[in-house]
Amino acid sequence: MNVTLEISRFNPEVDREPYFQEFRVTVEERQTVLDALLDAWRQEPGLSFRRSCRSAICGSCAVTINGIPRLACQTLIREAAGSNGRITVEPLSHFRQLKDLVVDLEPFFGSLKAVVPWLVNRSDHSGRMEPEVARKLEELASCILCGVCDAALSDQAGVRPAAFVKGLRLARDPRDELGAARLRLMQVPPEILKLFIKDLPEVCPKKVTIPKN
Repeated sequence: MNVTLEISRFNPEVDREPYFQEFRVTVEERQTVLDALLDAWRQEPGLSFRRSCRSAICGSCAVTINGIPRLACQTLIREAAGSNGRITVEPLSHFRQLKDLVVDLEPFFGSLKAVVPWLVNRSDHSGRMEPEVARKLEELASCILCGVCDAALSDQAGVRPAAFVKGLRLARDPRDELGAARLRLMQVPPEILKLFIKDLPEVCPKKVTIPKN
């Protein structure tokens, strides 16, 4: 299948503004947008983007595909190309473009640090969890910190959705000393929390759902 990629290019050393460059690649319908990007990279080794596992578990290849934040390794060509065989690829929105499809992730990691993203062990807990308790944490724990939800939902100030999911997962862990204090630390306004609950499953590559209570 012949596909035309319209890729956002930007090199801060020479470019004043981003621009689009077209790459014509030949890929199978069952292949992914990441495969197409790799083909474009072979044509132009200066093209910059992140990728790693190719299994939708590392989150490195998160980009905006046809205006929607997605994982390139998870997005099939047949879904993205449509009838005209064109795919637009841009960096994640709400992130600063560093070079081509590579964005500045420091604010993302800063929002994670703000929620104390590690377990603070309770001295009075054995460290063991019953299976049913662990199962309740599985969905929140399936977040891969790809930044897709931040790009899709984070035009508001305050805690970003990925950081909120991380903090909530730890707050609900019975081994954690901080517990409910984490929720107070995050201070998510009720209207923003409702937005996260409503829209997160639609944009998250792992379909993470925030419990309503």
